[in-house]
Amino acid sequence: MPKLTVKTIKGNKYLYLRDKVKVNSKSLEIQIYIGRLETVAREDVLSKLSELHNLRLTTYLDYRLEHYSFTALDRTRAVDLETLRYFYGLFKELYPDESERYMDAMYLRYVQGTTEIEGNTISLREAQELLEHNISPAGKKMDEVYEILNFINLRRYLEEYSGDITEKLIRKIHEILMNEVLRNPGDYRNIQVGIEQVDYEPPPAILVPEEMRALIGWYRQNKRHLNPFELAVLFHTKFEMIHPFVDGNGRVGRALMNLILERSGYPTLYLGLEHRSAYLNALAKADDGDYAPIIETLYTIYREQHGRIAEEVRQKLSDGNSRIREENARLVRQFVELKKKV
Repeated sequence: MPKLTVKTIKGNKYLYLRDKVKVNSKSLEIQIYIGRLETVAREDVLSKLSELHNLRLTTYLDYRLEHYSFTALDRTRAVDLETLRYFYGLFKELYPDESERYMDAMYLRYVQGTTEIEGNTISLREAQELLEHNISPAGKKMDEVYEILNFINLRRYLEEYSGDITEKLIRKIHEILMNEVLRNPGDYRNIQVGIEQVDYEPPPAILVPEEMRALIGWYRQNKRHLNPFELAVLFHTKFEMIHPFVDGNGRVGRALMNLILERSGYPTLYLGLEHRSAYLNALAKADDGDYAPIIETLYTIYREQHGRIAEEVRQKLSDGNSRIREENARLVRQFVELKKKV
């Protein structure tokens, strides 16, 4: 919460606007010089408030960009990504009802898209009726219905789960998502499989446990310093290269990617049939150790889905939010009281 402070230097009183910016687990102090208290007017204080909003953002970005490393995204796109995260946080804080509706809409698209990309024929409207009202669409296979309904149980499970990503969690997610769809859900495969439309052969079944342990080790080594968006995409990609289950690997991998994004303060990503070709083409290039295409492809899709958040929140702030108006009124009252003491 911003506040006005006065510094006395050689008998002169100088007015400052001070605030704190929360970044990760830290609270960073910022301040803006307004002027000598005896000459400052109310309009000077209000004009500095817009500068304060900009300083909050730049302080936030400086810390995030210094704290995390990027492997594929250049600085321009890294700034864009972190700006999106900043305004998404403000969106949830200042407009909780609207942001909840937005997240629910994104979740619906994610569930329908992540199953559609694997061949499920249930439409977005049918998925909505099924998830929100338990109305099964006519003429659909029961496997398709369960593929959608299982996400209700997964969402409930993850909302209560406070632990980190582990092999046990990954197998649990598979068990939930493939319930009534696959025999022995949650068990690693014991046969050789392939990735549809990708010229790549996953490791032999006997190596899956070892590869999964290595994946979790990689995640633990990189989760503190690698940018969470790239971490989420790379974890998903490495998981798909292992393909540890007989079926359902894509759905589990994308669920894990979104779990990392959501827990890191980013909106979730949805992939549908319209993204399938670009997604699989970029995924195939990871076979040669080139992860830049999948990161760049998913960043582009992600930016198209959520890029408007920053502009809309900026516009809302300029139009005036009730909390911002109350904050400004409080500072003006504080300023009036300080002027009385001059």
